[in-house]
Amino acid sequence: MDNTRQMPNAIEAENAIIGALLIDSNAYKEIESIVKSDDFYLEKNKIIFNSVERLDSRHSVIDMVTVMQELMSLGKLDDIGGPYELSQATNVVTSSNHIKYHAEIVKEKSTARKLIELSSKIVDKSFEQSEPINDTIEYLEKAITEVNTGSSDNASISLAEALKLSTDKAAEIQSMREKGIDMSIKTGLTELNREFNGGFRAPDLIIIGGRPSMGKTQFALHFAKHAAYSNKQVLFISIEMTASQLADRLLLEDDRISMYNLRTGNLSNDEWAYLDKQAGNLYDLKINIADNHNIRYINNIKSEARRMKRQGKLDIMFIDYLGLIRTNIKFGTRDLEIGYITGELKNLAKELNVPIVLLSQLSRPMKGVAVKEPQLEDLRESGNIEQDADVVLFIHRPSYYDSSVVNSNGESWNNKGKLIIAKYREGARNRDIIFNHDDKFKKIFDDQSISKFIPEGFKKVSIENDQMPF
Repeated sequence: MDNTRQMPNAIEAENAIIGALLIDSNAYKEIESIVKSDDFYLEKNKIIFNSVERLDSRHSVIDMVTVMQELMSLGKLDDIGGPYELSQATNVVTSSNHIKYHAEIVKEKSTARKLIELSSKIVDKSFEQSEPINDTIEYLEKAITEVNTGSSDNASISLAEALKLSTDKAAEIQSMREKGIDMSIKTGLTELNREFNGGFRAPDLIIIGGRPSMGKTQFALHFAKHAAYSNKQVLFISIEMTASQLADRLLLEDDRISMYNLRTGNLSNDEWAYLDKQAGNLYDLKINIADNHNIRYINNIKSEARRMKRQGKLDIMFIDYLGLIRTNIKFGTRDLEIGYITGELKNLAKELNVPIVLLSQLSRPMKGVAVKEPQLEDLRESGNIEQDADVVLFIHRPSYYDSSVVNSNGESWNNKGKLIIAKYREGARNRDIIFNHDDKFKKIFDDQSISKFIPEGFKKVSIENDQMPF
């Protein structure tokens, strides 16, 4: 790299920010989400801004006196030039009116410096070739995503900072709620939303397990659709099925469209009309599907998730399914590889601050043996999966194996099933959520009106029997 050029900076804007903070105790709130102390170029400005951050974390007043006292308590007052140097900072500006504009300039220069430093590291790694090139590419991709999204680095933070993050998050959630915006991601099942305190939340890794033919993919589509109904950006990683096949499943939720006619080119004029209407109902949903044959590799899944996050198109991700994911790394056993995959996905959920819903296949029941409800030990390589998961849900449909089976009240399980909450870090486990479905398991629903979950601008799907699908 050319060391003769000065790194990008905006010293005048930095000084204006510091001055504004010292003369206006409310100015920090205008820029706290834009810049952090490490965005400043001058060391003295980093130190002063850090003292402001610390004062705000304790909900203390921010002014000349309190900042000076904080610097003294940290033993940093002399590092910035003493009391006189601090007092001179207020001579730069007369008001805080332009502090947000100045903060954006400082952030832009900080981002440029980080990109320069990152580029230098990539050049060094590429010349040295001391690690696989795919690892270098992933390092670059992850670093760019962190720069672009403002993700924090590996540095530890104090409890005071953690408490501030928590209280700020609570305030943000309440503020958004008052504006009519829900921070949780709706599941489309009322009882499940209630158990999860509103719905899916970041950065949870959510496992949906089920035996073959229990409807894992259909549930994933159900959850994805209702996340989109909540105006969330969805990424659906489909390793087993194509994007067209998934779209077919959504279109066929309208009972008036025949699967046979759709697949064989025998749709009637009426069916074409229903198909067009159903497509129109789904057209504006913010769901992106990745179905390329190489998407099965964990590095490619992470790469696509980071790309979508950089574009602002990722609020929740679904992966169908765990057993098909590969790593290109040699492991002694498959359970070690599974443990690596679930660990990487949990880290990705934290990195991107999104919930990840991962489907997992359970072992097929043995012939001649009574089928029991799924339990955590039924997960293949269950120890690794259970350890990394924040939530484990099992799909169980008793009538699939025995159409005459009834529940404890003597009621038939036909067209009914249960979601078993086998693990939930934030709440109760071993809870059952009862759901209804149609004969062909194309629709999943409970007794709540779908209109409650569809925001204005989306049309309700027309269903002949007037049930409300989920």
